[in-house]
Amino acid sequence: MANKIAYRYRTILFALIMSANTALIVSGIIMFMHAKPNTPFIPQWMGAFTTAWPIVFIAILIIAPMVNKLLNVFVEAH
Repeated sequence: MANKIAYRYRTILFALIMSANTALIVSGIIMFMHAKPNTPFIPQWMGAFTTAWPIVFIAILIIAPMVNKLLNVFVEAH
């Protein structure tokens, strides 16, 4: 890979990718569990996903640094 993204963007890219995957999985499972018969699943799922993704993205940006600090207390450094 010739052109890599600068390291300073790592945290935001991690949060973006992690939040997209998390929101997609969780919204899909919840929508499937509560789906009404004869309703189009994919459009409802995408609607739930677009609501959930920004919330999960912000939550990861806020929570991840705190989780890392907590883990530093319990996990041995290498």
